[in-house]
Amino acid sequence: MNYISLYRKWRSQDFSEIIGQAHIVQTLQNAITQKRISHAYLFCGPRGTGKTSIARIFAKALNCEAGPTPDPCGKCANCTKVRDGHAVDVIEIDAASNRGIDEIRDLREKVRYAPVEGRYKIYIIDEVHMLTNEAFNALLKTLEEPPAQVVFILATTESGKVPLTISSRCQRLDFARIPLSQVKGRLKEICKEEKFEVEEKALDLIARSGEGSMRDSISLLDQAVSFAGNMISFDKLVILLGCADEELLFSLAEALAAGDGAKLLDLLRKGIDEGRSASQVAKDLIHHFRDLLFAKVGAGAALELTAEYLAKVQEQSQKFDFARIRDILRALSRAELDMKWHPQARLVLEVALLELLEKTEVAEPVPPRRDGPVRSTSGDESKLSKIKTNWNKILDEVKKKSLYGYVSLHEGQLLDLTDKGQLIIGFRKGYAFHKDRLEEEKNRSIIEQVVNDLTGEKVKVAGVVEGVAAASTVKPAISVDVVKELFEGELVQ
Repeated sequence: MNYISLYRKWRSQDFSEIIGQAHIVQTLQNAITQKRISHAYLFCGPRGTGKTSIARIFAKALNCEAGPTPDPCGKCANCTKVRDGHAVDVIEIDAASNRGIDEIRDLREKVRYAPVEGRYKIYIIDEVHMLTNEAFNALLKTLEEPPAQVVFILATTESGKVPLTISSRCQRLDFARIPLSQVKGRLKEICKEEKFEVEEKALDLIARSGEGSMRDSISLLDQAVSFAGNMISFDKLVILLGCADEELLFSLAEALAAGDGAKLLDLLRKGIDEGRSASQVAKDLIHHFRDLLFAKVGAGAALELTAEYLAKVQEQSQKFDFARIRDILRALSRAELDMKWHPQARLVLEVALLELLEKTEVAEPVPPRRDGPVRSTSGDESKLSKIKTNWNKILDEVKKKSLYGYVSLHEGQLLDLTDKGQLIIGFRKGYAFHKDRLEEEKNRSIIEQVVNDLTGEKVKVAGVVEGVAAASTVKPAISVDVVKELFEGELVQ
């Protein structure tokens, strides 16, 4: 027989097996009991939180031979056909690959026919936000005047992309990320039944890596078993994931707290030599200092860490003040972004870590990111003013033609337009690789042409390192925005 992956084998088949979505289960069961079944539901939430599983269970509940019932038997012909994907009255549509108007027109034609085997014809449309505007408009008519025997279940991970005309005609149910403790409990249950031996720390890491997605967590357990066999140790899991283990993260943070550059580089070398990528170390360090940040402001309980791990985080957070943690997060987030563009990602991380050991000088407030040139040290003020006015357009146009050129130009700061037409772009110490990329023939030519097209000025682009600091026009780091995106607004400013 073909192997069945764990997440498919352990997919919830009954409302009682659903983890972490009690409010959704109660709403649907009450709707059946009270005979208040809506013609359309919109299931919104992160991946792997049970949207499709609950949709199938709801279909069982509606068409069960003993139903409609809040507790489908799971044994009758209708229930087993839904479970096996053979129910002719339960139609699942993947909107990612069937997103056009023709598919929805076909749905509109077939929706008029009565159910063949059950009481209801149930349409489950997954990733509904992927439908085209024309397809949404075609679906709208059906949602406005649905046949009595039809129930639509629209599932999406991006509810903001579903038109209001659609969502307003559905009963919306929001799925939450599954708490760490419940994910871990489910994994323990699976391991017990499958006779897997997993270290407690390894189980914690699997649950945390799933980031609230039960499917991702179970899939990771499946992957770990394929790699390590039925006995999964924490060390083997770290090797599999290529992530920085607990000891390395705490040691790196200790070296930063002590200002020990040699130890910092040595730890980084060991981590990479053991198979971890520099970008993964950077990512894990960001999450570690996020943990320290939460502990520092007294919000450690929100991190869903084990009691032992949280105690270590709280202890280490006392070695940093809030401003220091904030600066480290900014520097690491900026480095993680730069590592995507630089051929020597490890070097970028090493430079970022060493710069954190230097004394930080207090700078005056600076204008927002992408605010264009700040001042001219020489040259024609009117020409510089014209370039400044069009700076955002210049950046956008360069982005269309050369992504590398855009990143380098974005990370620099316009310092001057000289009498000889040289456009001087300054870069901070340690970011000479942006200067080098900016001055590559292809990127430089594109930038010069864009400036000429938008302003009528013929310029020659040149980069300087530390010119930004010398001119007191330090550009705000992009890392603030990056950190906000990483932590989804959770970073305390």
